[in-house]
Amino acid sequence: MLDALILAAALSLNGSWEFRFEEGKSIEQVGDPSFSATEMIAVPSCYDAMPKYLCQRGTGLYRRAFSLEHPVENAWLVVDGMGLRGDFRMDGRPLGVYPYPYARLEIPTGPLAAGRHVLFAALDNRFDWETMKLARTDYDFFLYGGFYHGVSLEFDNRKLFVRTRDYRTGTIEIEAVNFKERDFDATLLFDGKNEVKTSFKADRAVVRVPDFKLWSPEHPNLHTVELTANGKQLTTRFGIRTVEARERKLWLNGEELYLKGANRHEAHPTFGAATPESLMVLDIQNLKALGGNFFRGAHYQQAQRFLDLCDENGVLVWEESLGWGNRTNEFVDAEFCRQQVEQTREMVRASFNHPSVIFVGFLNEFKSQTQEGRALAERIVKAVRALDSGRLVTWANNRRDADDICQDLMDVISINTYPGWIGEWTSPGGREALARNVKEGETGIDTVVARHRAKGRTQPIIVSEMGTCGVYGQHDPACAQWTEEFQSAYVGSVLDAVFANPEVCGISIWQFTDAKSFHFSHLAGSILRCKPFAENLAGLYDGYRRPKAVVEVVREKFGGKRGDSRR
Repeated sequence: MLDALILAAALSLNGSWEFRFEEGKSIEQVGDPSFSATEMIAVPSCYDAMPKYLCQRGTGLYRRAFSLEHPVENAWLVVDGMGLRGDFRMDGRPLGVYPYPYARLEIPTGPLAAGRHVLFAALDNRFDWETMKLARTDYDFFLYGGFYHGVSLEFDNRKLFVRTRDYRTGTIEIEAVNFKERDFDATLLFDGKNEVKTSFKADRAVVRVPDFKLWSPEHPNLHTVELTANGKQLTTRFGIRTVEARERKLWLNGEELYLKGANRHEAHPTFGAATPESLMVLDIQNLKALGGNFFRGAHYQQAQRFLDLCDENGVLVWEESLGWGNRTNEFVDAEFCRQQVEQTREMVRASFNHPSVIFVGFLNEFKSQTQEGRALAERIVKAVRALDSGRLVTWANNRRDADDICQDLMDVISINTYPGWIGEWTSPGGREALARNVKEGETGIDTVVARHRAKGRTQPIIVSEMGTCGVYGQHDPACAQWTEEFQSAYVGSVLDAVFANPEVCGISIWQFTDAKSFHFSHLAGSILRCKPFAENLAGLYDGYRRPKAVVEVVREKFGGKRGDSRR
């Protein structure tokens, strides 16, 4: 068993772990810390993305050891995304079972003595409504088993939540979270050089940042603050920015904002959801090269390192909690509703100081025409707004306003619509007919936007999903569906229609890269989905990040539309 010696304030537990996979078995059936390992596995990684266990459902058993030089009063096991349900134990002692796929977990371990310790984890990727409420068989993306972005042991759970109170003067409010005292004097050191004395009352202090600079996509300026109080120090990075929804527009730091981007899955054919940092950087570079400024993180909490990179590179982010097409039978389940509220609240807290995150979303394409759906949406929105995180609240709506009863809860109206591709099975005809359908058809951009405005809704409107599939390397000069030529024509028509409508404030194309979906109905437990190659093939790039022909179309269209209202 591999050991690690703790010498610093936090211990990375990434690397080689002992491993065993039990196909078809639950945590309750096989979750024994003394299991007989069959091999070593890397953490982070997805075990069901590996050839030996490809697409298999069951429970992965993990174990590794580490050593502490000194005893600690408490520690926190930090998991930055895992799937789907995890049971954790320290030296055989239960730490809890956590049913939150993709979420950042901070699990208290209690006191730990000096010396050697053994950490055990059982990760169950099966679909079982009794034990797994948040991941369903009919979600249109593959839900992986494993540790997505790493495991660590931390020894200080104090945090500083930074809120911009006035971007014009650099005034911020700092909330001291998990401190023993609520009222105390402190010294703040900004950017390693500017010292400010302050007093915290009821956990909070309001100060002006010396020599402040605003954060924006064009100028992604970041600050650090080091707090010293009672001989202890804590450092946090943040950005000063304010996002607003008013006058039917989006505004960032008082300037009109236009979003140009795409939906991004945390996925790769080799790595599954355990995407390495180099791939995250590549996606950001590709987005910027298109002239884009925005990623919608579909459809789950984002990795902290990815959000760091978005902060540093000036990429705006919509972060949403896990959900997809959820229905009334779920809304009437008390535990499902509790977990939805809890995972969304904890997502906001985990990404609190990331200035790149401007939207908080939830329950993609849920049945928003139902009173049960509205009741849950009200609970989630209330929980998010209570945190006062400086983000706008929205969700992606595919009802096209036909019977929706939830849009009044949102700061931003977000539209998912696929005229001529999903829901309208008539032939699109030639390119001109396709363009008309995308713009003026029953579910076209202008038609859906007009319906919202006819109901007196004054929120900003964005297109949160619109696109079509194109198979990489499949060509037809006559523009047959599923070819790169058809995808180019369709997405080009979408961008023309969106950019021509003055009521629309931006778009996230569906989607940035191809991503795996479920491949056999008998494995997923649902009806056989019409997904060639078991993938959603609407990516501008394929899963390996090879560009399709549509990339040049998007680059041209994005280049002709500035990031504000000016052409």
